[in-house]
Amino acid sequence: MDALCLALGLLAGSASAQDQAGFVTGSLGDTPLELTVSPDFSDATIVGTYVDTSLLATQVDGAEGPITLILTFNGDLSDLAEVTVEITFAREMGRNWLGDKSGLSLKLDKFDAADGVIAVAGTVTGEVTGGPDQETLPVTVSFNARMKETD
Repeated sequence: MDALCLALGLLAGSASAQDQAGFVTGSLGDTPLELTVSPDFSDATIVGTYVDTSLLATQVDGAEGPITLILTFNGDLSDLAEVTVEITFAREMGRNWLGDKSGLSLKLDKFDAADGVIAVAGTVTGEVTGGPDQETLPVTVSFNARMKETD
């Protein structure tokens, strides 16, 4: 999984400005984040009010090196308390942080589908665990993205 996250991050990081599908801002511990969403690795499936969403974003430059974020959430949007949220931050090998519904909360500001494109915006807050020292860090990410709808 670590190698996949890093490979996807490097691929997404090479996307041109016209391929940007949105942005993620926030912080991982004390590290500020400004990541670009990759349209090639971000999508959503909708069945009624149930969604399965995956968003990949990267930050190539910065003092901490490249960062890849994978944010997934799935469940019935009519009851956000029951939606499963997972987040992975990948850096250099051995420097990954993971979080799930037990330590994260999701707030959606927008989720609109039209003509095969999903517009989604919201915030995830909570804690993630990992890195070389298996530390726990606070995380806050706000996202505003456009992604393709898949069947």
